[in-house]
Amino acid sequence: MSNTDNAKAIYDAFGAGDMERLGSLFADDAQWVASDELPGGGTITGRDAILENFGDLAAAWKEFSVEPIEFIDGGKWVTVRGTQKATGNAGSFECPYAHLLEFADGKLVRAEFY
Repeated sequence: MSNTDNAKAIYDAFGAGDMERLGSLFADDAQWVASDELPGGGTITGRDAILENFGDLAAAWKEFSVEPIEFIDGGKWVTVRGTQKATGNAGSFECPYAHLLEFADGKLVRAEFY
């Protein structure tokens, strides 16, 4: 599979709530970088810690989704543009995003979110 195919598989697994499949697409020492302003934001290192962080989203948001619109193949990096939505006790938001995903040997090794 190409890195773009792997990126699409990550979003499909996340959207379906399939954490086992999602985890299989990450390197053991993957890094996840998100804004400190978000619940669970900052730099998270390690597949298990990242998956645990995803579980924490349910505590922060009643509903949360990412809807990819475009996958841009840049070799080892794939850029994903889309819309992110969330609703919770503190309010709700809908905004565009750009996610940068780095792959090595078919596994996600780093993700940066803007």
